[in-house]
Amino acid sequence: MSDLQKFLDERLKQIQPQRLQAQEGPSDYDIFAEIAGALITARMEENLTQGELARRCGISQANISKFETGSSHPSIATLKKIADGLGRRLSILLVDSEGEE
Repeated sequence: MSDLQKFLDERLKQIQPQRLQAQEGPSDYDIFAEIAGALITARMEENLTQGELARRCGISQANISKFETGSSHPSIATLKKIADGLGRRLSILLVDSEGEE
């Protein structure tokens, strides 16, 4: 092994990856987890399977599943399609984050 390779190997051992620090404050809540919960609740209130909802709104069942598990994030246009498929209206509110627990 060359001296350069030995040097590089030793240097790589010394590198400590830095972790990103979570921001505190109003932005530390997970909006997509909130959306996922709302989708699951609304779908179950309508007694629909993911497949039935997917057919109603023209979205694949796989995407409905991804939205509900949080592994994919729906656009506002997609949320509108889902709301229509549920026979509901999409409503987006911007609320004051002060006073939240």
